[in-house]
Amino acid sequence: MIEARAIIENIEKTKEKVEELGAEFKNDYAFKDIIFVPKKEDFNLSDDFVRVRVYSLTYWKTKNVVLVRKKTEFKEKDKIDKIILREEFDTKKEAFDFISKNLAEFEKGFDYSRKGWEYHLDNKRIFIEDIEGYKPSIEIEAKDEKELEDLFDKIGIIEIVKESVPEIIRKLIK
Repeated sequence: MIEARAIIENIEKTKEKVEELGAEFKNDYAFKDIIFVPKKEDFNLSDDFVRVRVYSLTYWKTKNVVLVRKKTEFKEKDKIDKIILREEFDTKKEAFDFISKNLAEFEKGFDYSRKGWEYHLDNKRIFIEDIEGYKPSIEIEAKDEKELEDLFDKIGIIEIVKESVPEIIRKLIK
């Protein structure tokens, strides 16, 4: 699977559009992402970061706190996320302690909230999201670039995002 994120004009209109295309609403979700950044001067969070995600609403089968270390490879129109580490915890403190002991090269950087709506269309997963401090966006997981492009064309997007959300937010809050 490959995925891509794009800026959309309006969340409600986009939800209506994906439903018109036959997508099935699966669930809504809400969480806070706490981003840990490398302890060095020059870095890009699209290359490597640690995230502690704290769910306030989810129907996914996961614990309330999920730690991920992720590296992302961006291509012209899509991206491939490489999950280097994934751990689940019952509390934020457990996750923070894990980082202190095992990922000492990272320090707490910033956080932001996100709420979203998940849809499925054939073999594609669609996430329409409202990310604190950012523009409304949509992320699609599909089997190939052509499926992504076709669906983006049908939905009508403003532009494809070429950086990770943590890197975008980091630049916005500088």
